[in-house]
Amino acid sequence: MYDFSRCKLCGENAAAPKYKLKQMSLYACSNCDFHYIDVLDDFPNEQPRESLLTEKARNFIESKLPQNAIQLKKNLKFVKAHVALSGMHCLDIGSGAGLFPSLLKEAGAVPHGIEPQQIFREFTLKKFQLSIRRELIDDPCWQNEYADYFDVVTLWDTLEHVNFPAETLKAACRVIKPGGHLFLDTPSRDSFFYRASEWSYRFSKGTKPLLLNTLYSPKPYCHKQIFTTAQLWTLLEISGFSVVGRSSFHRSRNKLVVVCRKNAA
Repeated sequence: MYDFSRCKLCGENAAAPKYKLKQMSLYACSNCDFHYIDVLDDFPNEQPRESLLTEKARNFIESKLPQNAIQLKKNLKFVKAHVALSGMHCLDIGSGAGLFPSLLKEAGAVPHGIEPQQIFREFTLKKFQLSIRRELIDDPCWQNEYADYFDVVTLWDTLEHVNFPAETLKAACRVIKPGGHLFLDTPSRDSFFYRASEWSYRFSKGTKPLLLNTLYSPKPYCHKQIFTTAQLWTLLEISGFSVVGRSSFHRSRNKLVVVCRKNAA
């Protein structure tokens, strides 16, 4: 059982509940002001079973691809502005239905992917003929077999979902070649929407937490933490990266879209 008073960003025992939300509490660290909820996802061992990809599920996932493609094509354009992808070994962490690995393949890269949800891995294999793996990035299969291996690692809308973002980024750094690139996007706590969500809670004395309940959720694979720009920059630097820049291909003020380079040993 994790002690949520220990900040998931700075590691100090300085966090306490700040906002009471639906089926969860939002913790804030008095040392670094990191915000995160008191919920972790469980990843039990999968047992052999029949396919989860029913026709209804496949049609539903398929219906979401066109909208997702709009964002992911912008992400690909961002990557291609920094890296010539032909022949590059790329790892997409949190691949979902496999659309970004398929775009990487079309761009001439050698795609790899991580997706903990079985139904999406099945869809990816059936739709794109790509096999992505279940094991998380801190698993020995990645850490031991792929150390300093990848030219590019991407985390699109992923860092806010993982149980422990600091550990995730450090594990991602270990599998990137020195001088290789990390690309990510994640919601921004500096956004007006986040500030308005806090104002709504405070002014209503907790009776109107609706906006915060749209930003966080106790359900599996949902948002567990949200970063300010300064917090994300600090985390990237202590994880072994140098921030190269932010995207000019994205216009949303609600997101942080960043490219980093792994520091040389």
